[in-house]
Parts: sequence; C-alpha cells; structure tokens
Amino acid sequence: MTVLAADKGNLAMETQTVSEEKLLRQVITGVAQLPLPDLLVVYETINDLKRKDEKGERRLSPDEILARAKQRATEMRSLSHEEVVSRFLGATDRIRAEAIAKGVAIDEEWVGD
Repeated sequence: MTVLAADKGNLAMETQTVSEEKLLRQVITGVAQLPLPDLLVVYETINDLKRKDEKGERRLSPDEILARAKQRATEMRSLSHEEVVSRFLGATDRIRAEAIAKGVAIDEEWVGD
C-alpha cells in the first residue's frame, strides 16, 4: 500500500510503501496519543467516511478529509472541556449501541479479563 507520510514538524509530504498491518499499527498508536478533542474529531471523521460508504456516495479525497478534520478541530476549540467530554461519551455510547446491534458486543457491563 502506498501512503503519504509527514513528519510532525515537517509539512512536506513524501510517498512511502507500507504494509497494511504496519500502517494500522502506526494509525492506532497515533490516535491513542491524541488529546480528547482531537480524538473526537478523528471519530467523527471516521463515521462520516463510513456513512458515505454505506450510502454509496463518492469517497472523499485526502484533501477533503483533511479540510473537514481541520474544520472540526476549529469547531472543537470553542467547546469547553465538559462539552468535549460529553460529546465523546455520547460518541462512545453510539459506538457501543451500534456494536451491540451488529452482534459484535455484549449488552452487559464489562467485568474484566
């Protein structure tokens, strides 16, 4: 798989060939380190992409995805921490309800491993 990569402090993009597994690991690691407002932006962007796929709509270009993410990030800056947390918890509740409906989650409290 060919992807565009950018260093944190460097906006110049370069093309690299990366295995899907390695790319997934990099994405998960990067997302796990995001602050809560940015994490919510990522979640909402992923949901937008999934909805477009489900509706059979045209996929967004990388530039369109980036523009939408920047727009959401700007919107999040005006929210208080409590509002961001509330939106995040609402998002996790929607994810859980969707997973339960699809049969990939159990509808009960998690006790532990």
